Amino acid sequence: MEKTIIIYRSKTGFSQRYAQWMAEELGGRAVPFQERGAVRLGEYDTIILAGGLYAGQMAGLKWLAKQLPDLTEKRIAALAVGCAPMDTPDLGESMNKLFGPLPQIRGFYCQGGLDYAHMGAVDRAMMAALRAALKAKPDQAEMLAGIAKSFDGTRREYLEPVIRWAGQAQAAE
Repeated sequence: MEKTIIIYRSKTGFSQRYAQWMAEELGGRAVPFQERGAVRLGEYDTIILAGGLYAGQMAGLKWLAKQLPDLTEKRIAALAVGCAPMDTPDLGESMNKLFGPLPQIRGFYCQGGLDYAHMGAVDRAMMAALRAALKAKPDQAEMLAGIAKSFDGTRREYLEPVIRWAGQAQAAE
């Protein structure tokens, strides 16, 4: 039987929500990133990492990349969760930069959101600096409006490509 694990690294809860939804859909197990040391990845057929996207870098991806030599026979995916809408024009290019150097990992993206109330001080300061920079650029008014306040952009249907990918793996078994 196919065994799936979803390890998630979530600061404000959006990656965790997606991980839990994937676990429900795939009959897998969702585990917080902090507990990854207690997980024996070799016992799973499919390994999915869900993590936030911060300044073009995905939380937890470096750790997953370090595990690759021991996971040669596994199906591996990573779900980057960011605040950009799913139809952002340069999103494909950003994902290629992120996942291109890691062909063993199937990369996906889902919109998460912003939760200023649960962000740490450093993240809030970085977002304030970004907002200040965007205010000086009239052509970035739409992006500025999109990050001006907290919002939840998670949608279960955004996971359909990941679920389809994992389902194909299960059907092949």
